[in-house]
Amino acid sequence: MISESNLQPHNIRNMTTINIKSLRDHGWTCCAILAAFVMLFTATSCKDDEEGMGTPEITGVRMCDPAKADSLFTKASTGQTFAVIGRNLADVQRVYINDQKVSFNPTLNTDHSVIISVPTEESGFVLTAFDSSLKDEIRIETSHGTATYSFKITAPYPSISRVQAIYPRKPGDLLNVYGLNLVDIERVYFTDIPAEVLDTTVWETIGGNIVEVKDVTTVMTDHRLNSRTQVYETNSQLGVTMPDLPYQNGSLVIQCASGTTYIAFSVVPGRPVLLDISSDMPVPGEKVVITGREFVQVESVDFGDIHLGAGQFEVSSSEDAITFTMSKMPSVTDGTLTIVTPGGTASTLFYNYNCLLTNFEGEDAINNGWDPDVVYETVTPGTAPYTSDGTYARLTVESEAQQWWGKMIYFRKDWDGHSFTLPSFDIIPENATADEVYLAMEVFDNNCDYNNGQFSGYLRYMIQPIGDSENTYDNFEWVDYGAGTFRNFSPVLADINGESHKGTWYRHVVPLSVFPCYTGLTYTEIVNVGLNQFRIQSINQGTARGFIDVCFDNVRIFYKKK
Repeated sequence: MISESNLQPHNIRNMTTINIKSLRDHGWTCCAILAAFVMLFTATSCKDDEEGMGTPEITGVRMCDPAKADSLFTKASTGQTFAVIGRNLADVQRVYINDQKVSFNPTLNTDHSVIISVPTEESGFVLTAFDSSLKDEIRIETSHGTATYSFKITAPYPSISRVQAIYPRKPGDLLNVYGLNLVDIERVYFTDIPAEVLDTTVWETIGGNIVEVKDVTTVMTDHRLNSRTQVYETNSQLGVTMPDLPYQNGSLVIQCASGTTYIAFSVVPGRPVLLDISSDMPVPGEKVVITGREFVQVESVDFGDIHLGAGQFEVSSSEDAITFTMSKMPSVTDGTLTIVTPGGTASTLFYNYNCLLTNFEGEDAINNGWDPDVVYETVTPGTAPYTSDGTYARLTVESEAQQWWGKMIYFRKDWDGHSFTLPSFDIIPENATADEVYLAMEVFDNNCDYNNGQFSGYLRYMIQPIGDSENTYDNFEWVDYGAGTFRNFSPVLADINGESHKGTWYRHVVPLSVFPCYTGLTYTEIVNVGLNQFRIQSINQGTARGFIDVCFDNVRIFYKKK
């Protein structure tokens, strides 16, 4: 253990740089190291301070990170741990942040520091952004007095999703600004620096030709727990009165206590921005939803040899979503979908057959022919509910329970052991992670018993690379293998958002990272490993019985950057 008497003030900085690793190797936490440093920096305090029984005083806050030990902070986020430094802070009885009692580490409490942990909102901590009666303040109560310090616990980082207003936009017009966590707003302004330039430069403060916004009102603050991430977020809407701008294009910037966010802005209709599409390879009859912004006066949606004009798609009133029903598959395609507006065009990957493993209709793959095989159906257009044309695999089980070997879709590239041709690097980046690359397929859950809270049936997935090893992924974790009981990680047939749907076609995905042969690899390495076979098999080792009726189509490899 290093004692205070062995260190002199002139060599404290050298000790900081040389011995941090040694202290960590001996089991010291970052906060413990910082507490020791705080004692050293204040070693020349007066006798009253050394006794710690004078009037308590807080002089600053330091983060529990030796790399930041020289900096003082006035803000922190929930869930963080930091050191409050000062004088006469011994014998702490209680600590409050935002008028709420929080935990502290009494074993690391010195005359000069207290280590404090900020609770999360999920544990019940309330931010001042959502209760104005609370104070942005740290309050430390000791046996000999109380010290306070102005300090902000911030909401999560803000983001702007879209700006809605009529075109052309004029001074005095009201702009509806939508986003997440637009609270504790400190400043709103415009700059003539384009958003794409801000995206590619390093900045601490956004400059340019700045025009301040004087009139900002909060229209909506919907603060709630995200059921998927289990983290609190705030759906936000602001009313921003547009000032007189000396330029037509630039960025709208909002500076909040937790950070600064921006979005491209234009006085005249801007180029549309396409953020996401519900499926990159939907089947006929499937509803397709395109999300983004600047979907203003949309003229057409085009893919391959299919042109959708006015009346064949619907644009949301918020101008951030376009919906249409897939009428048929394109017979010719360049692998993209394009939105056309007066402001320009935006495109995304769509029906790129280079991503396809099989659609059960051609010579792209060979059925291994193992029993029990599923049924491959081809229907006449208009006789759905499943699809309007083409062939799909249909897995049906009238009542499944306690069986270890069920019906399957089991295909290989060829009998010579070659790999399927995986998407090229201009479709999926070489450095994409296995978490960002998925085995994807369109599915239709015909109101079977999956995900009803009782039926424990599941699907087993297997991917076999080039070679003989078999790699299996189960959408569950075993609780008792012998009894056939398990716990699901996510709904069976989950989409990209971890949700399942009934009575409609949608995209189901499984990340390649869950297959042992791909775990931790980049896409370049995945391509080198290859993919020779895949299997999707219905198995239920539990005792609860259930009805299954699921259709599958367009099995492929899909990429989405996290």
